[in-house]
Amino acid sequence: MDANGIEVDYWDNAYADGMYADAEPDPLVGEILATAAPGTSGVEIGCGNGRNLVPLIRGGLDLIGVDPSRTALAQLAARAPDVALVHGTQDDLPAGRRYDLVIGIQVHQHGTRAAARALLRGSLARVAPGGLFVLRTASADTEAVEAHEVLDVTKDGGHTFRYLEGFKAGLIVHYYGRLELENLLRDFEPVVPLRVHHTPRLDPPPGVWAHWETIVRRPG
Repeated sequence: MDANGIEVDYWDNAYADGMYADAEPDPLVGEILATAAPGTSGVEIGCGNGRNLVPLIRGGLDLIGVDPSRTALAQLAARAPDVALVHGTQDDLPAGRRYDLVIGIQVHQHGTRAAARALLRGSLARVAPGGLFVLRTASADTEAVEAHEVLDVTKDGGHTFRYLEGFKAGLIVHYYGRLELENLLRDFEPVVPLRVHHTPRLDPPPGVWAHWETIVRRPG
């Protein structure tokens, strides 16, 4: 675990075992390309093996990728050697640097409530005036079907689990409630309004994943 509470060894092992090796880009990629002007510069926080970053760059955006997993970045560099990468977290980006586009897809839920929210606030602070922030993150509507320990349930609709079995065993994941996210994003203007997207699980046991999605703009 690094200083940000990220289970780096877990992600290194997961990518080494083929996680996202053949995965299609998230459908949100198309909406990002339809919203951000060609040539917009920015950063993807938690870019992983590039399944979203590479098509975004090929679609005309000028992005760098940041991820704490050396294994994921090595896989990304092998498929797209010209992509600018930073090993680490957003804290390893140049101090005080703001971007016209900051993207976080399934990143800001990792860790305790405090850690996840701190990561989200840190990403929001990286958005330049007039810039866009793209978020896809875990929703409290998710059905937690594996054995887990409930760490907290809060009045704003969020809750946090530590998984005890399944492919997430050992991980702590924070699931946001609508009110919680609306409060965290209150200083930004919606471009794609906050919505929840439900996806049936393809791996056993059966269940439904739920993720919040939104694109917001910092007032300029």
